[in-house]
Amino acid sequence: MAKGSVQKKGKKWYYRFYVEDASGNLVQKEYAGTESKSETEKLLRQAMEDYESKKFIAKADNITLGQLLDTWAEEELKTGTLSNGTVGTYLQAINRIKQHPVSRRKLKTVTSGHLQQFMDIMSFGGTIEDFVSKGYSKDYVKSFSAVLQQSFPLCDVPETVHYVQSHAVCSHEA
Repeated sequence: MAKGSVQKKGKKWYYRFYVEDASGNLVQKEYAGTESKSETEKLLRQAMEDYESKKFIAKADNITLGQLLDTWAEEELKTGTLSNGTVGTYLQAINRIKQHPVSRRKLKTVTSGHLQQFMDIMSFGGTIEDFVSKGYSKDYVKSFSAVLQQSFPLCDVPETVHYVQSHAVCSHEA
């Protein structure tokens, strides 16, 4: 069972708990709660129950990257822990990623090279198959990286998850 706690910061309570990353290490996740300690504790209990029941929501054998992103958006972006602007930006990023050929690949076949190719074309522009990018600003490219970093831990592709988490797959930062 996951361990968690709540803490008050200013007027708002936050909840956090530990989850396993792809390599089995425990990492802390923290989310904004409410102004009520008891309501925030309820959010924590619900989040820990959800985590325990959905440790791996995606099996690499039968889901594409696009399907993973849809599942992540459905499960994670509806929780209300992000601002409406951030949710909108992430949904736009998901829609753009799903236009790229990498989104049609089964997760078990997505490599770090595929993700880096995607980030390069989004950063610098170019064409691959029927996908065309003019190149985007550093901040917009960071939204693609954030979506990938946050969605991949929900699947069982350890090598790719490790790459996404350790590299932030953002060429603009070089």
